[in-house]
Amino acid sequence: MYIEIYKSHDNLYVAACPDLELFSKGRTEREACKKLKESIKSYLKTAREVERDLKDSARYYSLNYPQEH
Repeated sequence: MYIEIYKSHDNLYVAACPDLELFSKGRTEREACKKLKESIKSYLKTAREVERDLKDSARYYSLNYPQEH
């Protein structure tokens, strides 16, 4: 995973993480990177929560249908 930093036409800096499709902007490179880092942390936290919720609610079924009980 990597980040890219651009200077926009309106003199703002844009920090991008293409792998996660996340972007942020700031008046300085540092501010843009800081905001992007916060976005990445939030994204990963949410992804872990979703993964945990999916594991907790997962049901396993046999490929044989109909099932005999």
